Amino acid sequence: MGNRDSSAISLRVIEGGFMKALQTNLLIVQVSAPGREPPYSVKVRLLESEQYEVASLNPVVVEGLDEGPQKATFIVRPRRLGEVTLNFRVGNNIRTVYTMSQMENPYVYGEPIKSDRMFFGRASERSEILRGVTKANKQNYLITGPRRSGKTSLLYQIKARLEFPFVALMVTPESIGHQHHAMFRGLLLRLKDQVLEDAGKELPRIDWYIANASAETPIDMFNYYFEKDLKRALADLSKISSQARVVLLMDEATFLLSESSEKSEEAHDSRQEFLRHLLQTFNRVACVLAGTPQILRMTSVTSPLYNIFSGIKLRGLSRRETEMLIREPAKSVGVDFEDEAVDRIIELGGCSPYYTQALCGLSLESANEDVRQSVLLTDVQRAAETILDTLDYGLQSVWRALEPEEQDILARIAKEPVVVNRANQEVISRLADMNLVQRVVRNANTPAEKTFASIKAKLDEQWLQRLGV
Repeated sequence: MGNRDSSAISLRVIEGGFMKALQTNLLIVQVSAPGREPPYSVKVRLLESEQYEVASLNPVVVEGLDEGPQKATFIVRPRRLGEVTLNFRVGNNIRTVYTMSQMENPYVYGEPIKSDRMFFGRASERSEILRGVTKANKQNYLITGPRRSGKTSLLYQIKARLEFPFVALMVTPESIGHQHHAMFRGLLLRLKDQVLEDAGKELPRIDWYIANASAETPIDMFNYYFEKDLKRALADLSKISSQARVVLLMDEATFLLSESSEKSEEAHDSRQEFLRHLLQTFNRVACVLAGTPQILRMTSVTSPLYNIFSGIKLRGLSRRETEMLIREPAKSVGVDFEDEAVDRIIELGGCSPYYTQALCGLSLESANEDVRQSVLLTDVQRAAETILDTLDYGLQSVWRALEPEEQDILARIAKEPVVVNRANQEVISRLADMNLVQRVVRNANTPAEKTFASIKAKLDEQWLQRLGV
């Protein structure tokens, strides 16, 4: 029943061919014993090495080899990047297999951040919104910022912190629809699903009139039945908790400015008008809208939504927050960013969350290719070139969305800083709201004091120079 000749036994890695460096990994090896009289069992020991640490039972006794291939399982922590040589003692023989150790890349760009671990900054904005939507006399908020400034990520952080009796509905125009009927019907359906998930409570079915409304359904009749359904849902929620409240988190809310498919200005205005009515009628419904600076038109004096939102503008992160975003995720996977690399990332990215994550992620990949656990200035330079080459389409879309006067000023600033004066200060303010430019005061508190506007992120400046504007 014990070991027989182990010289014919072979090993093959079936899980763990690629491992995360400096972290524990599952390694599963298939043990095979060909031949007419294979042994019933064999002892497999993973030999110690400076390349890795074994963090599990070692050796492992593998049984049942006479019935076919079996598995040996280990927990391994690679101490280096690149190829890792694993030497096993099988009986009286040595077997060698190879795996690759790579650094986990914790940086996320192009997708919203949903986890606490990778979310840095925005603490004051998050706290203010959470206080406002949960206090007895609720406050509604309008978050504005350019694309990729972290609006969606901030909404996810707010949603994660709103637990029952607060029911947070995260919605986008793609998830509920643009038109009046589709949008508000989608909110009711999402409310039913969220209450079931959060409180285990099945709300009544929505009214037939709401469920079957079409573009031809009169808006006033639709609104009447919607309001009845909402009242009934809120009443059911109050039976569970007297403090129950629905918090609408509406991302990409600039769609409320766009015309509906019917091309009717009346249908376009009706969404804003009805949303205003609901927010003013129901204290148990709070709302946080998020969109690009264009959405500020929604709260102008001519808009139905005028004067019911408190505004929050998302600008770039502070230098301290940006440095934390660079260093902390890297530290979690055993990587260090050299100081000059950190300084260059901040200069290139202008403290933009998106640019910072993109530069860090690509720089880490560069270091990984060179089998290094430190990110150097040269890695950042490579990352910048990659971004300028691959993100051209996105930067083009930002450029084309600018007004001609905004393009003109931005093109001038890309060549050299421009003095802020009465003639250009309004345009520069709009560009600053988009995180494209920053104001710098020179010779402060002297007769020569002047305020200059310069490009905030060197990546934007380099792209504009490549464009030749």
